[in-house]
Amino acid sequence: MAKKDINNRNITRIETKPPEGRRPVRGYEVRIYRREERFNQFFSDTAHGGKKNALEEARAVRDKMEKKLKPYTRRELAEKISERNTSGHRGVRLRTTIVAKDKKKYTYKHVEASWSPEPGKVVKQSFSVEKLGLKKAWELAIESRKKAVAKIKG
Repeated sequence: MAKKDINNRNITRIETKPPEGRRPVRGYEVRIYRREERFNQFFSDTAHGGKKNALEEARAVRDKMEKKLKPYTRRELAEKISERNTSGHRGVRLRTTIVAKDKKKYTYKHVEASWSPEPGKVVKQSFSVEKLGLKKAWELAIESRKKAVAKIKG
């Protein structure tokens, strides 16, 4: 896989193969989604005098819009609950781990809290359902994650 060019973040190259008798669509699209706000704009090669000029214009508009549409802070992201969340608590889930040892399978249930204290790092902490019970394990995982997220800078 090719390394992604960070100079082209939020910019996608679009080239279509048109049906017979139609012209191809070629250019760059800027797409930014921040704080429930969407921005997208297309920069065609034809309208901007070529591929290079279209990309330069797309980058200029992208930079302007990134300043206008502020991203979430790391802490805000850690606390934001998505629509897919079924537990009501971000970063907390019930896990079942199966361990095979000496031709036997052992099943362990635990509640896992996870968070990212810094970019590229994930920390997880588990609480045994067998030892603590589901309710207590769940409460401890939520509390553990809350304390850790409170320490995230930003």
